[in-house]
Amino acid sequence: MSIILNKVKKITFLKAFTENSLPPICSKIIYGKDFYYNTNIDTDLDLKKQILIFKDVSDYLDIELSEHSKSIVNNKIKTLNGHLIELHLFRDISEYLKKKFNSKSRSNLRRYENRLVTCFNIKYASYYGDITKEEYDMLFVVLKKMLIKRFAEKQENNYELQYLGGYYDVLYDMILKKKANLFVIYDGKKPISIRINMCKKKLIYYILSGYDIDYSKFHLGFIDMLKNIEWCMDNNFEIYDLLKGYDYYKTKWSTKTHDYYNHIIYRSNSIGILLIGQYFAIKEIIKYKSYRLFKKWNLHTKYKGLNKHIFRIKNFTNNKKLPTILIDSNAKTTDKIIEINIDKDNEYAFLRKPVYDFLFLVNTSIENVIIGKLKGTSNKFILKYKNKKQLLTIIN
Repeated sequence: MSIILNKVKKITFLKAFTENSLPPICSKIIYGKDFYYNTNIDTDLDLKKQILIFKDVSDYLDIELSEHSKSIVNNKIKTLNGHLIELHLFRDISEYLKKKFNSKSRSNLRRYENRLVTCFNIKYASYYGDITKEEYDMLFVVLKKMLIKRFAEKQENNYELQYLGGYYDVLYDMILKKKANLFVIYDGKKPISIRINMCKKKLIYYILSGYDIDYSKFHLGFIDMLKNIEWCMDNNFEIYDLLKGYDYYKTKWSTKTHDYYNHIIYRSNSIGILLIGQYFAIKEIIKYKSYRLFKKWNLHTKYKGLNKHIFRIKNFTNNKKLPTILIDSNAKTTDKIIEINIDKDNEYAFLRKPVYDFLFLVNTSIENVIIGKLKGTSNKFILKYKNKKQLLTIIN
């Protein structure tokens, strides 16, 4: 088996396409009437001795090979579905929202955004062509913390973290060359949502994102997606490719689904390479047909539940016991309080989520809310705004 694997070169197509590292055998990539010429000349690929597997090529792109020999075979195997937004179909974000969402959904999106900007000092920033190295480094540190915290909350293994270091290595220069962008939502100077996009002329790809789960009541994921779509339109991109996975979420935003294919490229005039190429083609066909049956029978939900159970077992000893907070909105207390600042004092970081939830409820700036600790206690806190009040009791 190791001998066979040594004769295979696997390339993730999107990474190579956006980073301009496609092997020279790909002379150009075709999108509609547009061509993306490959200028890369560095390669260690030899199709006389190897087969090439391009993983996850979108069906709206065509690969033109530079070697037009009849002996070159490009076997395309259908894999998974992806989601994209056809930005060019809409004049602006308002038209997109009107055609994609009903009036109730549009009203909810406006409400989430309005409450976010009412309650916090919100700023939207897109780093595209310019960013300082200090800001860049800080954003990646914060993004990593966000991803760890979010996936711990979901009780899932974070498969995205393994790629974060690779993105960090290449994105700084790509941002300066307008081949990538970081879209950030700030609360004051604090990043609370960060998204990575990669660009290729008229195409833009959503890579990954993270947000501060303390702000989850405000549906930051929705606001982040909305603002990114608007930014893509303002910058004249035609397609915003949301890639694969998380179908339940991306379907809400996409205007079209598309198919991914693995391209298995090899020479047919070499018996050994031909057999290896056909072996991998059959293997991929069986793999993805099995996956589609797996999904059709709804076994993926059971698999996901099993993974969560395994995650809890594996991380049992590492889990920090989060405090349980009882919330009483009808509390009547005349006890004196000591005012505290939950954003400047990390000792009270565990209070941020319930405080932010309270802000969403009363719809006012955090500056207008009194946050205090009851004198003589170590586990009771009061939130007050006008005639609204909550008593927070920490159980453990």
